[in-house]
Amino acid sequence: MEEPISERRSKYTYRHLNQLLKYSVDTPLRVTAHIDLDAFYAQCEMKRLGTDENTPLAVQQWQSLIAVNYPARVFNVSRHLSAVDALKLCPQLRLVHVATWRAGDEHWDYHENPDIATSKACLDPYRNESKKIMSIFRAACPRVEKASIDESFLDLSAMVHERLLKRFPVLALPPPDNDPSENLPLPPEGLEIKWAGSHLLELAEDSGGCGLLDWDDVGMGVAAEIVEEVRGSVRKELGYTCSAGIAQNKLLAKLGSGYKKPGQQTVVRVRAAQRFLNSFKFTKLRNLGGKLGERISEEFGTEELSTLLDTPLQELQLKLDADTAAWVYNVIRGIDRSEVNPRTLLKSMLSAKSFRPYITTADAASKWLTIFISDIYSRMEEEGVVEGKRRPKTMTLSYRSSRGAGKGRSVPIREITKPALTALAQNLLKSVVDDARAWPCAMLSLAISRFEEREIGSVGIRGFLVSGEAAKDQNTPKPESSSTIEREPKRRKVDEDIGRFFTKELAAYGDETPNPEDLLSDDATADPETEEVFDNPPSSPPPPFSTATGDRPMFLCDRCKISLPLEDQEEHQDWHFAKDLEQEDRAEVMKRTAPPVPPSSFKKPKKSSGSGGGGGGGGGKKGAGGPEKGQRKLFFGK
Repeated sequence: MEEPISERRSKYTYRHLNQLLKYSVDTPLRVTAHIDLDAFYAQCEMKRLGTDENTPLAVQQWQSLIAVNYPARVFNVSRHLSAVDALKLCPQLRLVHVATWRAGDEHWDYHENPDIATSKACLDPYRNESKKIMSIFRAACPRVEKASIDESFLDLSAMVHERLLKRFPVLALPPPDNDPSENLPLPPEGLEIKWAGSHLLELAEDSGGCGLLDWDDVGMGVAAEIVEEVRGSVRKELGYTCSAGIAQNKLLAKLGSGYKKPGQQTVVRVRAAQRFLNSFKFTKLRNLGGKLGERISEEFGTEELSTLLDTPLQELQLKLDADTAAWVYNVIRGIDRSEVNPRTLLKSMLSAKSFRPYITTADAASKWLTIFISDIYSRMEEEGVVEGKRRPKTMTLSYRSSRGAGKGRSVPIREITKPALTALAQNLLKSVVDDARAWPCAMLSLAISRFEEREIGSVGIRGFLVSGEAAKDQNTPKPESSSTIEREPKRRKVDEDIGRFFTKELAAYGDETPNPEDLLSDDATADPETEEVFDNPPSSPPPPFSTATGDRPMFLCDRCKISLPLEDQEEHQDWHFAKDLEQEDRAEVMKRTAPPVPPSSFKKPKKSSGSGGGGGGGGGKKGAGGPEKGQRKLFFGK
């Protein structure tokens, strides 16, 4: 019997509503947004130069284009075209080269026609603007995750909860019989959702058409208002346009933000999610564009997501391992339980250069180290390292010769000053250049890593020792002093960040383990963790395993199974090379410094004739009751 209209209630419960406050990934009322800056590098340069918004402009890195604004795209100008080819398509195109560090300079600058042999590309101007944008995001939303230099995820759940209770006081009332499993009342009849000018995707055919509004739609409408406000603030305060997607989870929000660009936002309602997903090939979804996607396509004879939906989980498990099968089964249904993780602090900083032509002297390498230190030190200042909020523990120098041979050396960092870091790097170089394999040098990189948070107001060990007049007051009661410890938010494991299933397709990334969402957006070219720019974009075609998103060639790293822009390929491989050398060097150091095992420890212990083997009083034979293997006897004096 059909329920009377007056007694109809929402399919969502009070528990679902309350879970919004806890940013629960389990509530079906969850609301997430993804905001992506439109052609970010190009916008930064247009703002710096005061260029009219209708002027075609592209950002150039050596002879390749790494960002193209939308007026230029009308002329079919795309990234990774050469500057010469782009001008043929659009003669009025304004080309702007990225800022560069030039050998011998202490600071980056903009130079006309920089020489690739003596200069290094620099992302600092874009990184500085990105920090301003992130400040606006954080001021508007308590939970923001920086996904790359130009895109972020916002968990709007708690904000939506607050606005819902203000607008609909009935939701603030306790549930019947204080039972959180009771269903909520439906939204008021005749309620009209404004959607803040968002683009709405069509509902699924089996969703019941328009039907009665429920709180998921109302929550999405509130979220659309919030996102429109945030985007408006970025436009008003900084002059940048951005696109956005609003959905139940990060997967759908990311797809939504790229659906209507530039300067628009798309709402993927719960009832529209599957129809929206069905419009994609599953190989276009994140983490399914590489070897895994190819394997699934070969095994099941299709790339169509809608076709793969008909495949039961058990059949997927026959072709894939259980965890991967479960992850694929869920993601093609729009199920993504990964949290919006507000981590923003870097684990390491890298400055590197691939040399074409090769450098052949220690003096040339020394000049590049000066640039590397200046590059890294400027970022350390931004991260609060210089003020003592954070400190790196290790410096690593790596090189690769023209023959492919190379080595890496790591040393602890004792002092955080520019002169001290420069001296440390130069000493590392001296330990390398003695090796004849170093020349000619094809790649040189310098990294600082293993950052740790510092306790504000903490003192060294001398601060705990008193002498002279200070000793007289050591028993004098002192008021308690509160010290604040700034800690980096706990980082989620990689497999948790792609749902709780997908655990075997992403390999370890050392100190820079990336969140799978940390891949670059369609308008950025920086490494997701270090935000490094690649200096020598290869001119060769993409490798066979690469994929392309729009006009953006990609490659899939064999080792970590991460898809990255093609222009980052050589630097990414250099990074792996440097990490391998660091691991080898560390293993060698541990091998050299490991304490020798005493031969006596391999002998059978002699039976003691004493009554107590526990080493109480003396009297037993030498060795009886002594320390066991792996222990040491401590001498405290008489």
